[in-house]
Amino acid sequence: CVETDGEVKCWRCSPPRFVINERFWISLFVFLWNNAFNVALGQLVISMAVALWFFTLEKGSTFVTPKALYMSVRYHLGTVAFGSFIIAAVE
Repeated sequence: CVETDGEVKCWRCSPPRFVINERFWISLFVFLWNNAFNVALGQLVISMAVALWFFTLEKGSTFVTPKALYMSVRYHLGTVAFGSFIIAAVE
């Protein structure tokens, strides 16, 4: 391998470019938290839409999905975030 000015020019002899340090673990935790948050929010919106549809008197006359999304974000987003944080911490 050729070394000039203290720098290795060969890809086989150079040190790896990745290091498993605190940035890696923080990124992994954020990935797990984001994944759990998206899954939980999707499940909540679907269950809210089903509940709104089930308890309406005139079925099929109104769109329940936008209202379910609004209610989920307005009233339950903190619960989803906290629950997904706990799931990400346990994983």
